[in-house]
Amino acid sequence: MKNHLMMLSIVGSSVIASCQQDTNPQLADAEVWRLGWRMIASSMDENFELAELQFDSLLNLTDEIDRKFLITGLETKAKLGKKEEVIEILNAQDEEMLREVCLRQLLGKMKPCHGFTEEKVENKALQMELIRMYVDDQAARGNIMEDIVSKYNIDTTQITKNGAVGIDERNRNRLKEIFAAYGFPTRKLVGKDAMYGIFLMIQHADGDKEWQRSQLTHIEEAVKNGDLDGQSYAYLYDRIKVNSGEQQLYGTQFAKVDPINKIVELAETADVENLNARRRELGLMPIEMYKRYMLKVL
Repeated sequence: MKNHLMMLSIVGSSVIASCQQDTNPQLADAEVWRLGWRMIASSMDENFELAELQFDSLLNLTDEIDRKFLITGLETKAKLGKKEEVIEILNAQDEEMLREVCLRQLLGKMKPCHGFTEEKVENKALQMELIRMYVDDQAARGNIMEDIVSKYNIDTTQITKNGAVGIDERNRNRLKEIFAAYGFPTRKLVGKDAMYGIFLMIQHADGDKEWQRSQLTHIEEAVKNGDLDGQSYAYLYDRIKVNSGEQQLYGTQFAKVDPINKIVELAETADVENLNARRRELGLMPIEMYKRYMLKVL
């Protein structure tokens, strides 16, 4: 009975969203965004059956599904053994989307992904150096990224796991040298993973706030060029603002997170009433979901 009611709720939401799409496209876009993030949350909770239903609803609601929603939905179907459905959806994608989707290990094994599974970069040596710096950045914070370590065959004995402040300083100084030598790197030069690592190292460059602030324009340009996603800009923008004692704009920074007492307080935020609209524009999850997520991970 519970599953039946759940199905009715999902179908009902789809019908409502379809009606809204005819009368108010902006509202329909917001509903698609919320549904997509609910699907991601279901997948993270390993409720793959629900995630698949939500993904199917998304496919019925929009012809231009966000890449992260498409990837999560396809990986969900793959985990449920729906290989033929995954292949059918992959075959319907254009070359650019297929290239992005097929970089994922689970999906890259599918037949439509043959020839799209390896990202070519212009400077492999620089890519590997940045990846190792990225791995150290995360390991110093207790996050051993097994997928990245495996993907790039990183020697685990060389990973620095302690001393985030020292790692941040070392990485920051090396980034300055790299930027001086190559300019601000591009995805074409070093690849997607290394670019995300660069963003995180800048995000953690609180030891030199002036330099950190100077990198915001580079991150913004990287987002415009498709080398980074909009979330990277939002996180760095807010961090710089909070570090300067100003109001953040996207709600990525918190003043207090207390999982024991279930308390989550944002750092001072401008125009809270329109916060979710701004978050949606840059691909961030709804703020209510983000708060629940923070209580889980801390």
